[in-house]
Amino acid sequence: MSKHVRDLLFEFEVQREIEEHFRLHVLKVTLNENGEAEEFGNALPVTKIEIDSEDRECLLHFDEHSTDFITIAKAKALLLNETLDAEVQGYEVFTSEEKELDDSHVRLDTPLIGFGENAELNCFFVVCQS
Repeated sequence: MSKHVRDLLFEFEVQREIEEHFRLHVLKVTLNENGEAEEFGNALPVTKIEIDSEDRECLLHFDEHSTDFITIAKAKALLLNETLDAEVQGYEVFTSEEKELDDSHVRLDTPLIGFGENAELNCFFVVCQS
């Protein structure tokens, strides 16, 4: 089940552990034969948020080589600014990663399947399937 902008904003509001300075990260998981999620590599920081009005999507860009990151405060400000039009809150949220394959660049978009946080690491995770 994919997530929408309204789901992401709701998670920011209801989770008391999430603070404004937390970094937004993408956590890729695989599902085992029992349907349980298992981490697939390290969580990677979201470096940019893009609203695609044409495809009605919100893209959370991440890059394993970047040191940039988006905080919860910045994500909320951007999403609330963009979602003044209630229609945008219904946009589906995807993680978006650029890869180089055979001398060409491709963009891999994956819908979110969940959320999580780690207060010790000051991180909020959007979860997608690898």
